[in-house]
Amino acid sequence: MTKDKVGFRMWMVFILIGLAGQFAWAIENMYLNSYIAYLNFSSIESERFDYSLLISITTAVSAIMATLTTIFMGALTDKVGHKKLFISLGYILWGISTACFGLLNVNSSDGKTLSITPFLAAVFVIVFDLIMTFFGSTSNDASFNSYVTEKTSDSNRGKVESVLSIMPLIAMIIIFVGLNSLTTKENGYRWDLFFYIVGGIVILVGIIAIFLIPSSKDRMDNLTTSLLKNDDKVTSLISEGFKIKTIKENKKLYLILSIYFIFATACQVFFPYIMIYVEKTCNISNTSASFLTDFALVMAISLLGGSLLSLIFGFLADKYGKDKMIIPTILIFAIGSIMMYFIPQINNTRIIYATISTLIMILGYVAVPTILNSLVREYIPKGKEGSFLGVRMIFVVLLPMCIGPFIGNYLNTFKPSYKDEFGIETKLPSELAYIVGASILILVIIPLCFYFKMRKKENEKE
Repeated sequence: MTKDKVGFRMWMVFILIGLAGQFAWAIENMYLNSYIAYLNFSSIESERFDYSLLISITTAVSAIMATLTTIFMGALTDKVGHKKLFISLGYILWGISTACFGLLNVNSSDGKTLSITPFLAAVFVIVFDLIMTFFGSTSNDASFNSYVTEKTSDSNRGKVESVLSIMPLIAMIIIFVGLNSLTTKENGYRWDLFFYIVGGIVILVGIIAIFLIPSSKDRMDNLTTSLLKNDDKVTSLISEGFKIKTIKENKKLYLILSIYFIFATACQVFFPYIMIYVEKTCNISNTSASFLTDFALVMAISLLGGSLLSLIFGFLADKYGKDKMIIPTILIFAIGSIMMYFIPQINNTRIIYATISTLIMILGYVAVPTILNSLVREYIPKGKEGSFLGVRMIFVVLLPMCIGPFIGNYLNTFKPSYKDEFGIETKLPSELAYIVGASILILVIIPLCFYFKMRKKENEKE
């Protein structure tokens, strides 16, 4: 095992490009659903539409587009190389497509956006989301992630992955604190400005990436440089990860992906509803005369604390081995999930208990992918990083997002409804989702047993 160190310039590449990408993904994962709901409820009653159906369609087609794009474009980047070009140009186009959402704000106070009906605007959201997802998956999922795999080694992947794993939560916090007010009634629902700012940030980082990412002849990163292109046909690279022969030759990779699939599905049962769960189901107040509400305090401490503590597991993984960190991180996530179930039942110390429970769950939520992503990068065949990251998307994004949220939505039917900010009756997220999520997690025992059995045989041979 080599003892490569990640240089300052390469750390800047990983952090800046990784964080900017998560700004854009935060729009899709957190705000597009709210935006579609806003387009519906802020219109006159005669123009309202079935927003829940459009939200479901948006989620499904986005997951499919992200997976297919990563598979095809990942294979293309392996074939032609030039990942720097794919990342830089992709981010610029990604930012432009993100900013385009601002044109659909039919109730914008500046009067400069498109004059269309709320339903047509919502349909355009789906269209723009597909375009945004294509550029995002090309530049981030396929190109940037394969670039990270190429530029890291077994001795530093845990550290790098731990930093990358907290980027989604950091992006969430920055947007929530700095830009979320633009989407509120008090500030005139300035969704257009919200999208323009985030899109502008992504465009700027794409431009910076042109100068920041070392060229192929630059050795400033002091890391082993892999081949810039693959001589196989693109069609062969696309199908490589789905062949029975490939699965047999890379059993450890597919066992780790199976573990990841079960974990991601368990997360998707409750995580899409976590903010509403903490505020509405657990009755953690989000109204206050001061800047920090009880809800904001709980979420801020848990997100920041869980994210920072998860960095420890990345360093421990590099020092003691990634295999030793799999079970501890999964157990932390399971314990945190079960603790989340009891929040509504706590009375006098509910805020304190909610903070501790959410922190532990978030710690596991970030730490588990840190370890699993490190192992995925380790077991991906060299020179085919982009192609196999498309396979990873099937296990980590497509299947979990098509299974988990529907289970959570079904569980929510057992809860009473509440009125949202538009006065619309909406179902409360159920605490049962956390028990069901933890129960699904038990299934990881099966691929874990096979994986550790293989690793034991390898160690015995060595």
